[in-house]
Amino acid sequence: MEDRREIGFLLNGDEVRLSEVGAEDMVLDFLRLQCRLTGTREGCAEGDCGACTVLVGRLAGGGLVL
Repeated sequence: MEDRREIGFLLNGDEVRLSEVGAEDMVLDFLRLQCRLTGTREGCAEGDCGACTVLVGRLAGGGLVL
């Protein structure tokens, strides 16, 4: 059975909450297909180049805490 959890993040300064996120879902697909931010591109497709890097932290005191 696939584990699904809610995630929240900031996208261009706006808070986004997704309640149906799978372990193999890609941020790239969300940005390009759902948000139509087609300037976002896949880099090396292997995780080596860093183009797919995502900052993980929490909101506190009006900012992001890593």
